[in-house]
Amino acid sequence: MAFNNQNFMLKNEPAKLLYQQIKDQPIFDYHCHLDPKEIFQDKVYDNIVDLWLGGDHYKWRLMRANGIPEEEITGSASKLDKFKAFAKTLERSFGNPVYHWSALELKNVFGIEEVLTQKNAEEIYNQLNQFLKDNKVSPRKLIADSKVTFIGTTDHPLDDLEWHKALKEDKDFRTTVAPTFRPDEAFVEHVGFSQFVANLSEKTKIEIKDFASFVDAMEKRVAYFAENGCQASDISFTEIVYEEVETSELDSLFAKVLAGHQASSLEIKQWQTAVFAELCRLYKEYSFVTQVHFGALRNNHSGLYKKLGADVGVDSLGDQTQLTKNMNLLLDNLVQKDSLPKMIWYNLNPSYNIAVANTLANFQANQDGIKSYLQFGAGWWFADTKLGMISQMDALAEQGILANFVGMLTDSRSFLSYQRHDYFRRILASYLGQWIEEGEVPEDYEALGQMAKDIAYNNAQAYFKK
Repeated sequence: MAFNNQNFMLKNEPAKLLYQQIKDQPIFDYHCHLDPKEIFQDKVYDNIVDLWLGGDHYKWRLMRANGIPEEEITGSASKLDKFKAFAKTLERSFGNPVYHWSALELKNVFGIEEVLTQKNAEEIYNQLNQFLKDNKVSPRKLIADSKVTFIGTTDHPLDDLEWHKALKEDKDFRTTVAPTFRPDEAFVEHVGFSQFVANLSEKTKIEIKDFASFVDAMEKRVAYFAENGCQASDISFTEIVYEEVETSELDSLFAKVLAGHQASSLEIKQWQTAVFAELCRLYKEYSFVTQVHFGALRNNHSGLYKKLGADVGVDSLGDQTQLTKNMNLLLDNLVQKDSLPKMIWYNLNPSYNIAVANTLANFQANQDGIKSYLQFGAGWWFADTKLGMISQMDALAEQGILANFVGMLTDSRSFLSYQRHDYFRRILASYLGQWIEEGEVPEDYEALGQMAKDIAYNNAQAYFKK
């Protein structure tokens, strides 16, 4: 049987039938790290390495594991040498999702069904570059070809959003590109916190002297984002914490940190609890879907971090104690204050999947008839794999309602990553198909097909409507 044919990863006959119902659906990419400036400028790519390998820490991490020198990964080696180094790595990477993603990208985007190896690397490199030239491949073309209707970028809270405004005014571009409010620097452990406060004060024309004025300034930025089409927020926490604290203590901590004090572990938790609660209040008021990514230990290889910066492939999944206790306290506190917004929780460590899905089920009650008001988000980063996706869906199906799941997102900086939606849809079809094969659900292709369509696209589109 040919590799990566039309039935790639479809493990049974029901899967093949279900996949046919969802394979051509559009994509609602509600969270990614694409650059709106690149989308607006829409420059045509002239080399496959820039498009396929540039900035892709998934591939960089894999290449290091195969003994590739840094010179041929992020260094000054020629683009052909970098491509060959990746091909050398890929042919040894059976079982890694990058192997599957790469095969789907080569076939679905470039029409290349041949398996990439060291032997044919230079030939395929030339083929790909010729394809880029002949087809004038650019960000907008890749977005259009993938039938993407919505893109949620990830944006600094002080961003002027000029490129989002420009895209909105461009009537020739039909995909909605909306900003996402990402206030990482609003938390005291961030190395740039003091400078962020100074910049926030300048931007909002608010004198920030205590916790209350800090929140007032943050609200002004939330309102600005809302005025410019923002539909969601995002945050990445190392741990989920809950520590009650008095406002007077927050004022004191705020002043100390601005004066150069390094916050203690307890103070960091108190600030995170208080600031996140206030942000959630604002997000509910402004109808932002609140996304929470948690559990990443970042920049662990200090040498590479110092040399190359963040997001270069030296991060890990983390662990923590009292996760469900803290989640329950945090969510209950928001409910009691009528400040619980729609939320999507992304857990990086699959060992917590059942605990997270179980906790979210406690707080689904709402008066607006919203299905799965609190969403258990797709497996992300190190769980963005076949097993990671299945583990997440297992937990959600057992603890909640899988049919209400908002499905896949790219969470990527690459314009080629839309093939991950195809990867997910194939896994989803096989997952549901196995239920049919094993007699766990009725052989009702209309009902199961509708469920698959909803997860693949419809649920996300409905959930993000204001």
